[in-house]
Amino acid sequence: MQGVAEVVPVSSSAQLHLLPWLAGWPAVDERTTFAAGLHLGSAIGLAAALRPDSRELADVLPATVPAAVAGLLVQDLVERRLGRPGPTAALLAAAGLALLVADRRPAMHPVSRADRAAAGVAQVIALAPGVSRAGATLTALRLRGVRRDDALRASLVMSLPVTVGAAVLTAARSRRTPAVVPSLVAGVASYATARWVVGTSRLYSGSALYRLGLAGAVAARLRKENR
Repeated sequence: MQGVAEVVPVSSSAQLHLLPWLAGWPAVDERTTFAAGLHLGSAIGLAAALRPDSRELADVLPATVPAAVAGLLVQDLVERRLGRPGPTAALLAAAGLALLVADRRPAMHPVSRADRAAAGVAQVIALAPGVSRAGATLTALRLRGVRRDDALRASLVMSLPVTVGAAVLTAARSRRTPAVVPSLVAGVASYATARWVVGTSRLYSGSALYRLGLAGAVAARLRKENR
């Protein structure tokens, strides 16, 4: 689940929170070493699939600074305020609609430095559960008219430094070694998904519709509980 959701713009944090909640399972705490291992495994699998060179990584690193700084300063506060099923589902649906609207823009040009900067700012919004780094950056890039394939690759490469940094920081705070098998499974899933989605024209609309469907399921469950 984590490996796929780290690549497809459906918010891995929302999947880790909402799917277990809907199924009645214990939630996965993203501050644990277990979750850090899943993120690190996913990042390694994604890097293996994309194989970005040093120049490509150097191009995206400056754009990841805003999200890294914001994550250090306000991540815990944002999760406490918006991490419940209702707000997460609302953000999941809103971000899905934004992606649908953005993808209607004509695909006009490859990624520029200004496009990467705009996507970097959009990553800050993805600190909110339900938005997703991939979804925020894809929406920003498509709104600016970046071609679909170029936007997808840039979005995935941009996610690597932030994902690895967050995973390493979480593991360091817990002072425990992540579980190997779940991390490997997440890595394989991330690798396979990345190899599949590159060049898939229906990724945007399919991801948005899935977001809306999951948000609808959460809303139905909340209404049932509040009766």
